[in-house]
Amino acid sequence: MPALSFPVVALIMALTGAVLVGGFAPFSWWGLTLLCPAILYAFIQGRTGRDAFSFGYVFGLFYFGFGVSWTYNSIHEFGHAPVLLSAVLVALLVLALALFPALTAALYSWLRRDRAVDPWGALAFATLWVLFEWVRGWIFTGFPWLLIGHAHHSSPLQGILPLLGSLGVSWVALLISCLLTVLVLGSTRHRLIGAASLAPVVAALLLAGEVKWTTPQKEVLSVALVQANIPQELKWDRAQKRHILGKYLQLSEAHQDADIIIWPETAIPAYYESVKDTFIPELEKIATAGDVDFLVGLFTHDPDSGRVYNSVMTLGEEQSFYAKRHLVPFGEYIPLRNIASFLADYIVLPMSDMSSGAGRPLVRLKGHFAGASICYEVVYGDEVIEAMPEARFLINVSNDAWFGDSLAPHQHLEIARSRAIETGRYLLRATSTGISAVIAPGGAIVRQSAQFQEEVVRAKIRPHTGLTPYSRWGDSAIIAILSGIFLIICLHRWYTLRSAEH
Repeated sequence: MPALSFPVVALIMALTGAVLVGGFAPFSWWGLTLLCPAILYAFIQGRTGRDAFSFGYVFGLFYFGFGVSWTYNSIHEFGHAPVLLSAVLVALLVLALALFPALTAALYSWLRRDRAVDPWGALAFATLWVLFEWVRGWIFTGFPWLLIGHAHHSSPLQGILPLLGSLGVSWVALLISCLLTVLVLGSTRHRLIGAASLAPVVAALLLAGEVKWTTPQKEVLSVALVQANIPQELKWDRAQKRHILGKYLQLSEAHQDADIIIWPETAIPAYYESVKDTFIPELEKIATAGDVDFLVGLFTHDPDSGRVYNSVMTLGEEQSFYAKRHLVPFGEYIPLRNIASFLADYIVLPMSDMSSGAGRPLVRLKGHFAGASICYEVVYGDEVIEAMPEARFLINVSNDAWFGDSLAPHQHLEIARSRAIETGRYLLRATSTGISAVIAPGGAIVRQSAQFQEEVVRAKIRPHTGLTPYSRWGDSAIIAILSGIFLIICLHRWYTLRSAEH
């Protein structure tokens, strides 16, 4: 690489981080997820740990600054927080997220200081990147958004999803990215080794894409996803409650020929206990008349403990409930309440005192188990597969009205597509304002809605049986592999330092 000044490289990193967002929905130029990490990898070669950290941090600031800019919409536009407070909260989030690529670059620099650009280094960088993606997915309740693997639901790498999940795809993508860098910047010997290393990776991708891990059943189910397009500013207005419920009923009555009708997250803006003797009987009449099963979003309340849950319930052949387990910090509960409760004075949070549910994410519809997830839960692949092997298809209900007209609904749908491929199941995604969609086991969108339109998405699906390797092992398989590689890299570094001392 040419010797460029620190400010010039920092500017390149800023542009590269921002451009990487184009690899994800709604742009979906997945090739950028190979190009942009390669640029970061190239520019930290031979740099000190401090410089590498700085370049990685600038890269991360612009990557997440653009990629999760939609959080400002949620906090300011719909949470009604002051402009300054909204900006500060988003800035703190971005500053924290940027640490992950920064630490990746810094640790790589420490492990590979003064080493040549070679396949061993490519393996090290890819491994470190994905280990930090994994940490980002669980630390402080986790934020596994914009994982590199999420961008590859329609790329040649998608065959890795049912094997090793999104983290596995991230690793393969980063490995290819860095090996391509070796082909450009490495010595002749290292280029030959890099090319030889790429060959089996490409062959494995071609083979993986041909394997069908799950089997469709003969039964065909007709499904209807109801998108009533209720604006967020009206959803919690008590004066609008009857109008909202009436609209969902009206839209559903026109689709009684479906086997399953699904309403979005908190479509019923009330506690089950307050509507079970009034509105629920009306819904049961439609279910009985049309021989249709319903899944609807609403709140449930435990009178003994006083706890409130964000839930879904099924009606029809049988009634079942699932309560959301993975809550959104500051959206559904206040973490460190003694410290952060002051935020409630500045942000309007209609339901910010929720409790986490318990039990497996399973409901029954038309005699089949379905894996249920509510909104944000679908981003946690390890939690979605807890419904396996019983679940014959997946359901995700969400209220993406919180995000407004931003990148988030598109990114959310993209992540859901990865979950369908990972499990080899249809995924039915019902949202209040879009994007609602029926996703095939291979990740293709069978039918989807437009945003901000009143619409009912209709499609036919088949329940699936069987387990993908990812459904069986989750993220533990790829993390075990990467941990082993990381241990070998550390031992190699220790041996190198020890040899230098003698």
